[in-house]
Amino acid sequence: MKDKKEIRKQVLAKRASLGETARTEKSLLIQKKVMALAEYRIARTLMLFMNFRDEVETKGLAEDILAGGKQLVLPFCEPGGIIIPAVIKDLGELVTGMWGIREPAGERLVKAEISEIDFVLVPGAAFDLAGNRLGYGMGYYDRFFRLLSPSVPRVAVAFNCQIIAGVPVVEHDKKMSLLITEEKAYRF
Repeated sequence: MKDKKEIRKQVLAKRASLGETARTEKSLLIQKKVMALAEYRIARTLMLFMNFRDEVETKGLAEDILAGGKQLVLPFCEPGGIIIPAVIKDLGELVTGMWGIREPAGERLVKAEISEIDFVLVPGAAFDLAGNRLGYGMGYYDRFFRLLSPSVPRVAVAFNCQIIAGVPVVEHDKKMSLLITEEKAYRF
């Protein structure tokens, strides 16, 4: 089996080759599928990520959460692979942080109560149909998942081209609850 670094490189190259128009169209389909999930609709405190580079766009979901009067939480990444979940009241509060990702400004950070988070949207490089996720190699989300209740849905979003036959996993890797692509919603 190929190593994680090589798989990540190949899958991300496929994702990058989609082109802006296709990525935007597919992202809209994915966002609609996420919004239709019962888990999304009943959640009161939802943690998203703000897309960067050629990831599935997530701004529409963030806007929907804020417009619906729910609590929006975004990750603030600290050195050492630590995610601080931060409450966001307005997307205008975001700044470009570490790795070029839009995130809460550190000096105005309002930490969310982890026990209140009842839905997490998860990025990743590659996924398989057993619920396994290959992240970007820093371990931020795997460390964060240990802090969440096991009942909190971990919902990955990805383009269909990011699905592979098998993601290599190790003991600390956490499975996703769902994987949403432009074509289908997979439950695990």
